[in-house]
Amino acid sequence: MNILHFYRVKVATVKVSIRGSLFAEHQMNIITKLKIRTKLFASLLFVVLITGISSIVIGLIIINKNILSQAYDSVQSDMETAQYIYNEKVHNIHLVVKQLATRSSIRLGIYYNDPNLLLGQLKEANEGLNLDILNITDQEGKVLVRSRNEIFTGDDVRNETYINYVLKHQKPCYGTDVIEYDLLLREGNDLAEQAFIAVNPTRRGRIRGKNFEDRGLAIKAASPIFYHNKFIGIIYGAKLLNNNFEFVDNIKDLVFKDEKINGIEVGSATLFLDDLRISTNVKRQDGVRAIGTQVSKDVYEKVFKQGKMWLDKAFVVNNWFISAYSPIYNIEKQPVGILYVGILEAKFERMKWNTTLYFLAMMFIMTLIAVFLSIYLIKHILNPINSLVAASKEIAKGNYTKEIDVLNTHDEMAYLCYAFNKMVGAIRERDQKLKEHTQNQIARSEKLASLGRLASGIAHELNNPLTGVLTYSSMLMEDLKETEYKDDLDVIVNETMRCKKIISGMLDFARVQALEKRPVDINQIINDTLIILEKHVTFHNITITKHLSYDIPDINLDNNQIKSIINNLSVNAADAMPDGGELIISTSFDARTHRLIIEFSDTGIGISEEDLDRIFDPFFTTKEPGHGTGLGLAVTYGVIKRHNGTIEVKSVIGKGTNFKIEFPEN
Repeated sequence: MNILHFYRVKVATVKVSIRGSLFAEHQMNIITKLKIRTKLFASLLFVVLITGISSIVIGLIIINKNILSQAYDSVQSDMETAQYIYNEKVHNIHLVVKQLATRSSIRLGIYYNDPNLLLGQLKEANEGLNLDILNITDQEGKVLVRSRNEIFTGDDVRNETYINYVLKHQKPCYGTDVIEYDLLLREGNDLAEQAFIAVNPTRRGRIRGKNFEDRGLAIKAASPIFYHNKFIGIIYGAKLLNNNFEFVDNIKDLVFKDEKINGIEVGSATLFLDDLRISTNVKRQDGVRAIGTQVSKDVYEKVFKQGKMWLDKAFVVNNWFISAYSPIYNIEKQPVGILYVGILEAKFERMKWNTTLYFLAMMFIMTLIAVFLSIYLIKHILNPINSLVAASKEIAKGNYTKEIDVLNTHDEMAYLCYAFNKMVGAIRERDQKLKEHTQNQIARSEKLASLGRLASGIAHELNNPLTGVLTYSSMLMEDLKETEYKDDLDVIVNETMRCKKIISGMLDFARVQALEKRPVDINQIINDTLIILEKHVTFHNITITKHLSYDIPDINLDNNQIKSIINNLSVNAADAMPDGGELIISTSFDARTHRLIIEFSDTGIGISEEDLDRIFDPFFTTKEPGHGTGLGLAVTYGVIKRHNGTIEVKSVIGKGTNFKIEFPEN
């Protein structure tokens, strides 16, 4: 019984141990899954949050920038409209005054000195015009009649700017002017009282010499009067702008309508005499128009003193406005006032706030959608990952027969499982193929090395005799070019050149020469190489054009191998132009990338698109059999690569080919 009890206890202990091991492994799998799930969720959530926050920040910046830009564009457009309205009012007075100057009754009244006739004509005309000043002077600038104050006449007004201009030039003029207090008194006490404004010192305004303004800002026009082509007088009219709100209210009604925010007019317009508001619809806190307040000193200096337009945010009386200030000049191009339009900043702040709320709400909804999609994707990804982990453990044990059940979802995870299965099955096969390929490559390399040594030896033995043959045959051809032997000598030269080219290619291909870099002048190398090439028979019908930049620094290059590149590309270009053409060689230096650029362009037959990818392969040539070895471009490519350079080729059939080579400065 004791032994039986002992075995029962032992078996129970083993079962508990096995169950405990299985439970521990199960718990580890659960922990692993939780970690992966947590990491994936945290990563995706992090991406969502970073993307969301970045989008919000960038979006708010763009919103703020666009709305602010819209604000300035809007107020600038409003200023242009206000200037147009102002100029139209000035021009209308000009047209009226100019038309009155042509009335025969006014001419006769001046000519026969009939004040009653003139006064009647002026009052009749002014009933529809409602001008504050409409007067006539004689040819010396003395007032003959005043429509507003008919008692006061005979005074001399030739020192007044517009009267003086007409007296000098006998031409009409119009614009804006400042009327002095004594001239206003002559027109009537009521006009002088209208012009009077008490100065209300304003924070950030300039210090004025007196606490009132009794001058008047007016839009004005004057025109000469002729009778039988004789200058007999002047008619002039003006509209006083001090305490006249017709103009500024007209701008507000046309441009800004009656839009209000929190009981405050959105748009406003103002006329300044110097720095003083003389007409405005900007109101103080008590609801009274802010007549007599000043513009800030900064605005005054820039607009009035410097004659520049102000377009910026400004604190106007009680509120912030997006403002535009423009100088007003008289006919002598002197500043006399300022025209202002502004839009309440609160309008754009409200637009910005509303846009921001819509944008944030949209981003919040998109973030929620992204979170739910992340949860779905995590669940979709974990199951294949667990299968991959289990299969990886089997492969680590050496079991290459283990495969994963491919999902039927036709997505990337299904393809991953399929690729994993295919990868395991291909490992052994690829390993075997790799060994066979390596053995074949070694054998091929040995054969190529032997071929290279053989080619090098043969080339060295033949090179010198061929050089002599070429030299003497070329000299003979020059001496006998007008004889019957010319064609035979031409064949000898061409065939010798072909043999020499083949031998040169074999030599270059058979050995990799060590680079002997030193600072060289690339233009000098090109010139030295072309001196020899230009005399060659191949180039007799080829025009060589050089566009060499002479601000290129010396570059570390192998002089001889660069000459070989120039020679190969030039000869290839000549071969591509059997009927003649132009070879253009250009050099330049890119200071930004510190790279030397050399280009060879010909007007030859071009290279087909299918051949462009193979032209740098050894022994590949597009020339006819017996006219090329296929080694020139391969050697050229190798030399450029050893210099850490690049070569690009572009070609159009029937139009020509362009080779572009770049070398680094160091």
